[in-house]
Amino acid sequence: MDESATGMDNMLAALTDRYKEIDCSCFTPNNERIDQVVKEFRDSGAQGLIHYSLQFCHTYNIEEIRIREACEKEGVPYLSLETDYSPEDMGQLQTRIEAFLEQLGD
Repeated sequence: MDESATGMDNMLAALTDRYKEIDCSCFTPNNERIDQVVKEFRDSGAQGLIHYSLQFCHTYNIEEIRIREACEKEGVPYLSLETDYSPEDMGQLQTRIEAFLEQLGD
């Protein structure tokens, strides 16, 4: 982003350019975001990937399919979690995450 921009039009143009670089599930098509998730997984040295989305965040729920497919293609262990962020979900989430971690340890 050009932080030296002066004048309202130039500042708005710089801000717009910066927002267009954000990888967000609401931007479609967004192959760069899928590629970025896989790249960050590889760069981190992680053993698996957990995709967490809120139950009513439709764009992330739709994107989950593409992320899962990318992980399958790359051989990345994958777990998808969807929750409404209520305390009642805590036990189920804990069980699923613990089972996933056990799989990774095998």
